[in-house]
Amino acid sequence: MKYFLPLIFALLILTSCGSEKTEVDSAQSKTHYDLALELAQYALYQNSLEEFDLAIKFDPDNIKAYRKKGLVLFGLKQYVEAEKLFKKVISLDPDNVQAHINLGMVKYSTGNKGDAKKLWEKSINIKADDNDSKAINNIANLYKEEKNYDKAIEGYQLAVKNDPMNSMYLNNLADTLRLNGELDQAIEVIQNSLKLNSAGMGTYFNLGMVYKDLKENKKALDSFKKSLQVNAALTEAYYQIAQIHLAMKNRDLALTFINKAIEFSPNNLIYQESLEKILAL
Repeated sequence: MKYFLPLIFALLILTSCGSEKTEVDSAQSKTHYDLALELAQYALYQNSLEEFDLAIKFDPDNIKAYRKKGLVLFGLKQYVEAEKLFKKVISLDPDNVQAHINLGMVKYSTGNKGDAKKLWEKSINIKADDNDSKAINNIANLYKEEKNYDKAIEGYQLAVKNDPMNSMYLNNLADTLRLNGELDQAIEVIQNSLKLNSAGMGTYFNLGMVYKDLKENKKALDSFKKSLQVNAALTEAYYQIAQIHLAMKNRDLALTFINKAIEFSPNNLIYQESLEKILAL
C-alpha cells in the first residue's frame, strides 16, 4: 500500500503534464496561425506558409491552418498542394462547407468543371437549411459559361435572395439577364443595386452594356464614364466607349478611348483590331 499512493500521485502528475502540454501546444498553434494570417495580408506568402506549417506542427488537427494554407497556395497557383490541403480538411471535417467550395475552386481552375460543380452542389446540400451563396454563385457561373442562362439566372436569384447586399451577385444576375435578352429586368436589378448602395465597379458598366444593347448611346456613355469614376483602370469601359463613338462615326473620340484601352492592355488583339478600324475611317 505504501508504494501504491506514490504511484497514483506520479500518474496524476504525468496526466496533468500531458494536459498542460496539450494546452501549450494549442496556444502555440494559434499564435503561429494568427501570425501566418497577418503575413499573408502583407503578401509575405513564403513566411506565411512557414507559420502555417508551425501551427500544424503544434496542432495536427488545426483545420483552419490547413484550409488557410491551402488558400495561400491556391492564390500562388500551386494547385496540387492546395488540393491536398483542402482534402485533408474534408478528411478531418467531412461537413466543412468552405473546404468543399475551395476544393471546387481548385478543380475549376485546373479545367475540371464537372467535379467543381459536384463539390459546390455538395457544399449546398451540407447546409440545406442555410444555402451557401458563394457556392450557388459559382454554380450559376458555370451555367452562364455553358450559355444556359435560365439556370444561371435561377442560381443568381437565389444567391441574391440569401445575400441581397452583395454587389457581385447582383451584377452577375444583371449581366446574365442582359445576355438572355431580358433588358428591362436587368435595368431593374441594377437600379435596385444602386438604391441599396451596393454598387460595385461593375454595376455602372453593366448598366452601360444594357443601354448599349438598347442603342441608347447617350445613357450608355454616361454609365460607362461613371464606371470609370469608380475604377479608372476598367479597361473594357474604355473599349465600349470607343465602340459607341465608332458606331457614331466620332473618329477622334473613338481613337482617344481605344488608345486608353490599349494603354492598360497593350496585348489585347480585340483592342488592336478596333484601333485599325478606327484609323481606317
